[in-house]
Amino acid sequence: MNNFEQISYCHISAALANIDASTIPDIYALSFFIYDNDDDPRYPVLQLGYNTLTHLTECTSSASDSAEAKWNFAFWLQNELKYIGEPGTEGGQLLEELLKARGLWYSDEDEEADFDRCMRIGSDITAYFVDACVRIAQALHENGVIEQYFSRPIPILVHELEYYDEIAIQTRLANPPGLAKEFEDWIANM
Repeated sequence: MNNFEQISYCHISAALANIDASTIPDIYALSFFIYDNDDDPRYPVLQLGYNTLTHLTECTSSASDSAEAKWNFAFWLQNELKYIGEPGTEGGQLLEELLKARGLWYSDEDEEADFDRCMRIGSDITAYFVDACVRIAQALHENGVIEQYFSRPIPILVHELEYYDEIAIQTRLANPPGLAKEFEDWIANM
């Protein structure tokens, strides 16, 4: 893992350690919700959160079915345990430096001169960031952090607001084999 991924891993581990112990048994999945700060692809952010079985029960009647209530982030608690990569933070600075070193950057002037080229770079930034988030999730599982805090494996969903095949694939890659199958099946049957 590079410096950005190491720092992110440490921040996420610390945030998980701070979850109220009485809530732990009720948590069934973690969320790595990915979005672009101010809709600017140069500034991707990971928002760490979770959902509970209690909340699932409370919101199921608002969803089309229990699977949607369980897996669609719109029905989740919307807790915000930690933000990773936010501009102006240590992680955000490390990410920007990393992206620039990889040639994945453009200026506002570049965007004005060649918008299409910059949007292609923006897509590459998103792909790199998602891959980094998948690696961080894998490390949390492989190093026993998830089982240490939750006393059992739980899936980490690597997602955005929309759900499609690629979201299922990246979530599958982020977790031990079969752990996210129910989520993957939900996307396949949408």
